[in-house]
Amino acid sequence: MCQSSNADPMKRLLFLLLFFLSVSAYGQVVNFAKTLPERAWSVGLTPAYHIDRNVILFDAGGTSFALNGGYGLLYSLDVNARYIYFLNGTDYFGIDMQYLIHEARKSYFSAIGGLHKWDQFGMDLTGLFTYMPRYEINLSIGLDLDLSFASEMNPRMWVPLNVGFNINEMFFLFAEYNLPVTERAWDIVAVGVNVVLR
Repeated sequence: MCQSSNADPMKRLLFLLLFFLSVSAYGQVVNFAKTLPERAWSVGLTPAYHIDRNVILFDAGGTSFALNGGYGLLYSLDVNARYIYFLNGTDYFGIDMQYLIHEARKSYFSAIGGLHKWDQFGMDLTGLFTYMPRYEINLSIGLDLDLSFASEMNPRMWVPLNVGFNINEMFFLFAEYNLPVTERAWDIVAVGVNVVLR
């Protein structure tokens, strides 16, 4: 493996942030706690349905489509971005970084933090735990917090429940249900495919 100087990752990170902001790809890589392999790219598509429960400030119910992209900076760090098109609302642009906090033989725990623009600017914070009973299956749970930078802070919180299938080293299929925790959150059901290019 080639060693690089301390300045190289920072230059690479700045370039990738500008690149992802310009092409508007996706954030959390399949919402799994394991980061991307170093120098690997990921792309994916995630259709989702947002269930309107008459939530305060909810303006994007119905179907959405997310275009996802990510890059493994280090073994324990990746950068991700996303663009989400809502059929009934304002488009979403987001970028975040994921850090692998702990890795065991069959489990991973990571933290994700980022910024987004969705009608107004906001911040995303997520903690995820993934358990792999077998290589082909990933079971993931976490806590996802969305803060809006409006004149009044409007926190939304979900518990993401994710089941993923490793078809091979390249293709990942998943299904996810986001359980609302706060009054301003709503139910989200999603399925998707993610492709990892090494």
